[in-house]
Amino acid sequence: MQPKSHLCERARSWASLRADGELSELESALLDAHLGRCASCRTFARGTEEIAAALRSARLETPAPILVRTEIQHRRNTGLRALQVAAAVAVVVAAGVIAAFSGPSGSADAAKPVSMVAGVDSPDGLRALRRPGLIEQSRSIPRNRQLPGEAV
Repeated sequence: MQPKSHLCERARSWASLRADGELSELESALLDAHLGRCASCRTFARGTEEIAAALRSARLETPAPILVRTEIQHRRNTGLRALQVAAAVAVVVAAGVIAAFSGPSGSADAAKPVSMVAGVDSPDGLRALRRPGLIEQSRSIPRNRQLPGEAV
């Protein structure tokens, strides 16, 4: 059941605090006065006390045992980890060797200019920097030309 007013909300909060032994004498007296007038808060306070008493009387559970890794397991895992690291290093070295010998050496494609742009440039400034690299100077732009002997 929902609290009827701000006073009921406060009384239910105090009832919960009283069950844990955290209510002052003044608040306890005010709670008792409210519980004398309000049946729903009285029911709530009684239920809170019963739950707190049941929790206090319950038997404590023992924690589950903690498994500790043995020295043999540690050595086995360390050896496996070292093997994994060595394999990863070998793959990286092989990729570097393949990339060094398979790429075009001395071709025009290898020496394309690279532009570095600061993060404060506008999109138009970026476009202007990128445009010369996209358009090759030696390439002619095709035009609609009239071939000799064709009629207009």
